[in-house]
Amino acid sequence: MCSQGGAGWGQRQRGILHDAPRQATLRWGCCPGGSVHRFSDGRCGRHLTRLPVTMTDAAVAITLRGGVANYRQLVSSGVTRAQATSALRSGAIWRVRNGWFAVPGTPTDVARAARVGGSLTGASVARLHGLWLLADPILHVRVARTASRLASPEDRAIRLDPARHGVCVHYSTAAGTGEARDPLVRALAEMFACGQGDSALIALDSALNLGELRPHQLDDLARAIVPHRRALLALCDGGSQSGLETLVRLFLVRQRIRVRSQVRLPRVGRVDLLVGDRLVLELDGEEFHTGLAFEEDRRRDFELVQQGYLVLRITYRMIMENRPWVEVGILALVRGDEHRWRATRVGPASGR
Repeated sequence: MCSQGGAGWGQRQRGILHDAPRQATLRWGCCPGGSVHRFSDGRCGRHLTRLPVTMTDAAVAITLRGGVANYRQLVSSGVTRAQATSALRSGAIWRVRNGWFAVPGTPTDVARAARVGGSLTGASVARLHGLWLLADPILHVRVARTASRLASPEDRAIRLDPARHGVCVHYSTAAGTGEARDPLVRALAEMFACGQGDSALIALDSALNLGELRPHQLDDLARAIVPHRRALLALCDGGSQSGLETLVRLFLVRQRIRVRSQVRLPRVGRVDLLVGDRLVLELDGEEFHTGLAFEEDRRRDFELVQQGYLVLRITYRMIMENRPWVEVGILALVRGDEHRWRATRVGPASGR
């Protein structure tokens, strides 16, 4: 409803920390009981060093939790109050709100969500993963259903006004992770729960296509989604390489028209969408193809037409600014059976 994410085990940093060899790749792991393990792969081989937490490691402990952590989490990592205070004074960490701290360079939206009083979620987390999204400038923050005293994302002294501050508050009964940023599965579940059906499917397709979400994690997502939204998962397709493909594909599926994503055709390679037998839809993103890419697009179109396919090249602006017109045009071709091989033709033209 609207009104262990981030960094962690296996995080890598380049540089020199403590006595690590120059150009070593460092990997940090924070263990219960207040110790930090440093794994280094350098010229001298692979080393594992168990380090006591020092004042400067307050920033490391926060970084391991995605860039924002509360005081209790710092203590569990072995950071004392005096060390946290010294780190604050030195600028190694800064206070987001009472009891919550961040390190310089933390993604802005993660810190803003913590300042509100919850965890970054939904489309805001999907954006940090680099997923394809519909325009959504709103900050999505998940809080407990009983949460109160929520603050502006810009100033912890100002009471939150969701409409004025551009915040969508997701009140949740699910157990919190205690982190300032939801894991991707939880964030996607919040997108479905908040009524963002097509937006959530676009993000899900993108997550699968980019490898940010593995197919076996769909079961975890199904369990996290509210029951009446789970059927939407049957519409996901990790083959979609852009949100434009997902939008057009969803329209065709809902019209009960057969459509396949990323179909490989002879002498052409993969096409974005194949409708029926011969209607090829190529969805061009915001970037403008020039030079060799432009030439290759036209070669592919020419080859497809020679083989008997009907090609429609649809741009980002056509979809985002005039989608009904595009949909009507595609439907007209389908109703005229232009997506099928004609009775006088049994299939694609033979090779030259």
